[in-house]
Amino acid sequence: MGLTITPNHETGLTSQEVEQLQKEWGLNHVAAKTTPEWKKILDRYLDWVSLIILISAIISAAVPVNGDHGWTSFVMLILELQFVVWMGYYSDRNAGDAVAELAALSAPMCHCLRNGKWGSLPVKELVPGDIIGLKGGDVIPADSKLIGEGEPLKIDESSLTGECLAVTRHPGQEILAGAVVVSGELDAMVTATGVNSFFGKTMALLAVPPERGHLQQVLNRVSIALALFAVAGCAIILGVLTGHYENPPGYSIVTVFVIFTSVVPIGMPVVTTTVLAVGAREMAREKAIVTRLSALEEMSGMEVLASDKTGTLTLNQLSLDKEDILNWGSHSKDDVLLYSCLSAKWENNDAIDKAVTNSLGDKKYVAGYKVIKFSPFNPVDKKTTAHTITPSGEKLITTKGAPQIIGDMLSDPVARQACADYIAERASRGLRSLGVARSDDDGQTWSLVGLISLLDPPRPDSGETIKLAQSMGVAVKMVTGDQFAIAVETCKRLGMGSTIMEGKTVMAGLKGGDEGKPDPILIQHCDESDGFAGVYPEHKHMIVSALQAKGRLVGMTGDGVNDAPALKKANVGIAVAGATSAAKGAADIILTREGISTIIIAIVRSRKIFRRLEMYIIYRMASSVLILGFFFFAILIFDFEIPTWILVLISMLNDASVIATSYDSVHSSDYPLHWNMTKDLAIAFSIATVGIIGTVLLVPFIRPDLWFEWPELSTEPALKTPPFNGVSTSGKESALIFLGLSGMVQLNIILTRNPSFWWHFSKKSAPRPSPILLVPVTSFLTGSTFMSVYWNGNIKPDGERYLFEGAGWHAVLLVWAYVFVFWVIADFFKVVISFVFVKADLIKDELKGQLDGKEKTPGWVRALDWPGETADQISDKIEACFDGMCSCFEKKEKEKFQRTSVVSEKEGEGQVHVHVEGEKQA
Repeated sequence: MGLTITPNHETGLTSQEVEQLQKEWGLNHVAAKTTPEWKKILDRYLDWVSLIILISAIISAAVPVNGDHGWTSFVMLILELQFVVWMGYYSDRNAGDAVAELAALSAPMCHCLRNGKWGSLPVKELVPGDIIGLKGGDVIPADSKLIGEGEPLKIDESSLTGECLAVTRHPGQEILAGAVVVSGELDAMVTATGVNSFFGKTMALLAVPPERGHLQQVLNRVSIALALFAVAGCAIILGVLTGHYENPPGYSIVTVFVIFTSVVPIGMPVVTTTVLAVGAREMAREKAIVTRLSALEEMSGMEVLASDKTGTLTLNQLSLDKEDILNWGSHSKDDVLLYSCLSAKWENNDAIDKAVTNSLGDKKYVAGYKVIKFSPFNPVDKKTTAHTITPSGEKLITTKGAPQIIGDMLSDPVARQACADYIAERASRGLRSLGVARSDDDGQTWSLVGLISLLDPPRPDSGETIKLAQSMGVAVKMVTGDQFAIAVETCKRLGMGSTIMEGKTVMAGLKGGDEGKPDPILIQHCDESDGFAGVYPEHKHMIVSALQAKGRLVGMTGDGVNDAPALKKANVGIAVAGATSAAKGAADIILTREGISTIIIAIVRSRKIFRRLEMYIIYRMASSVLILGFFFFAILIFDFEIPTWILVLISMLNDASVIATSYDSVHSSDYPLHWNMTKDLAIAFSIATVGIIGTVLLVPFIRPDLWFEWPELSTEPALKTPPFNGVSTSGKESALIFLGLSGMVQLNIILTRNPSFWWHFSKKSAPRPSPILLVPVTSFLTGSTFMSVYWNGNIKPDGERYLFEGAGWHAVLLVWAYVFVFWVIADFFKVVISFVFVKADLIKDELKGQLDGKEKTPGWVRALDWPGETADQISDKIEACFDGMCSCFEKKEKEKFQRTSVVSEKEGEGQVHVHVEGEKQA
């Protein structure tokens, strides 16, 4: 049974009543169905990579090789398994905690009346009986009942019911949590919160779908490609090893599984989540809250930023110039101020109403007028209207709004022309104009009172920030609902050019396309425009679609409820400071500081994140191919074998050191960054190919019976007997190969971080490596060196077959010189390939925009693009099949959701949520 209370509509609930109600009903929060922590950990143990490691560990211990069990390999593999599982788990949890902490900074707030005072209150603290204020753009925070007098609310319930048309709700009617107020302004009384709300129980059953952004697709492609590559190579190696009659089956299986474990990208999830989590915290310090981590990577490739004018490019601090008032007919300038203030809100008002009321100064001048009905501004009507009773008792309707809207209401053609002339003249000075009109016959006819102008000056830093964005390859396009002339003037002041497209032209271009798609000519015009004027919310969505159809990655800023579709459509949706809850919910990044400068800082940060991710992916592909290629040819050609525990050690050191790349120092970029997997593969394979040649040739280089006598190696007994005795590689050879392979793999971290030569540090290449990166790399290389010099050959962790013995300083230093030579050669090929792709990009940029540009593109450039385009087509087909399956699943879930909602509605009838003044609110 609910708590009986009688809330006062004038004072709201008291603190004591709130405390009692929160104890009974809890917080206004619906916790989504989440995966328990133990299941997250278990799922990581059951991941295919973890299973491969576990199988390799079990086989190492269970299968004897020459009578010995590989317990050392078993322990090391189990340790690596724990490292992969727990590092991945904590990285994901820390990333989730980072997003949760940042999201808390932008927790939804509502306007609530308590203890007789209106104030902002976190939505989750609402209780049944609270009085809340609702206006256009608000997301309804809880099931409520509209109360009081005022303009009916138009509410978008599409997210709840699927109905695309907004519904009208009057005082006394119920409204549902989660719906969005499109227009109107009314108070409401909360009737149910949290899981007790209409859709609360059903929503609690739904889990949040996993994010599958562009970055995840890239990582999946890399992981699958490396896994397939490893399977093919390991299958051949297994066939060769089992074909040797002296090799026991257990040895062959253990060796192949350990090689496979070393090749697959075990640490990829750990590295990527760490990079993104670090980036999200860096963005938070710049007052930008990231709600979708993969948006950080996508923002690095943003080419167009469609930015709101008011409040983002300008100060949004309007001021009214009394000397510039144009009074019409018999009305005085004071009459213009009076009627404009009657048509404005005095409390909780917007920037325009604040500028208008501030010009009058004191509310006492309108105290004799009684406002009986007020219609606030909305982006469709573009005006405010007040029904008043004058001090003499007469009915009067006053309105203020966009001059073209007011002009269309007038019957006097001279007055209409005056409105048009006023707009044109003030717009040339960058002023916003407002028309003021009155009606004495209940809105049948309107007469012009006068016109006023407001100035919203550009932010002091907007001009420089836009120039900086343009220098970084990001075209800033202004989007405004203001008139064409104002947009032109503002663009000129900001140095953005004066090619402005009007909203009506955008919608006209839609008709020329197929099935609601933009016309090709519209696409071209949108791409060439510097800004858009007279824009309605639906225009923004079409502008984004047109720019994306041109192949641009688009960022869109917005703050209103009607901006949500465009924010969702954009590659990166950005909710600016002061945005509505609906806009924040649709955005990928939420700004808490006004202006565009924060966006530019976010772009710089995102490009650094991209650099780190690209560096890691190139390195991971190069090291995997190098390890697999070495063992493939070394086993096939030289019958080479190395202790499995050494291979596991190389893998563990590799995974541990590569995590440090998440914190490495990198430069941003002067142009948008996009994934070019053809280039990344070419660089990775060139580095790996040189490494394979070097390490494979190292085998005969260190064998004294093939080239020349090494004093430290000539006494190895294993080489004095035929290879079919079961040991084909001496302990000192194993030590030197271990040094050469681990050295090449570790040094490739330094190689792949710099597009230029590894020693060339500049703004165009890369900064000096971070100490956080250098410490683990140098530590592991130093440890490998001392192992290769001093390891006691009598210590045989996995038995007699697996030999490993220190080879002495002479041999080790020669191997280091050998490794350095091949490392420099790999660096040279990397630079050459990078130059080829940079040259190809410059040629494509020069031909971009030309209708016959593709035909003029040289054949070698098209050949470079072919592998990537083919892979994308194949991947797109696979993803289309996946998305089709997901759509079927989502459709079934939606049907289930709707059925559950109907059941909830029927079961909810007659339930008592809270008694208010003797009424039962369900």
